[in-house]
Amino acid sequence: GAGNRQAAGTESGCWILKFEWVKACLQSKECEQEDKYEIPEGPQKSRLNREQLLPKLTFKHHPKDNLIKLVTAGGGQILIRKPKPDSDMTQTINTVVYHAKPDSDQRFCTQCIIYEDLSNHRPEGVRQGEVWMAPSSWFIDCVMSFELLPLDN
Repeated sequence: GAGNRQAAGTESGCWILKFEWVKACLQSKECEQEDKYEIPEGPQKSRLNREQLLPKLTFKHHPKDNLIKLVTAGGGQILIRKPKPDSDMTQTINTVVYHAKPDSDQRFCTQCIIYEDLSNHRPEGVRQGEVWMAPSSWFIDCVMSFELLPLDN
């Protein structure tokens, strides 16, 4: 078998290859080197991140269950209650926002309230200290690019 060469999601840190790799293997009847066929950018960054044992990161409309699976696959935790920015519990969470840019205020955001941006219901925005509100499309874009993207006000 091809082991970790099989197609897998970006978050799992596996090799994600172009179909040309399969054709090349069939033609040569050997396992070809993957690096020539790797899909660049997000998938490659994810694989290198996993190989270096770095923290995981914590897709259009996706059901809530799918978003929850993505959060947990990326090493995130689902909160039972909506976080309050001024709560003592929120302010004492000892978490490092590893994938935030050093010059970004996102490095302080340890909890995110994700809402469905295709919905007619628009919740009141929150961007205060450790708690931010963000649309589901932003979350999906972050997963696909394997980095925390800027979040518009």
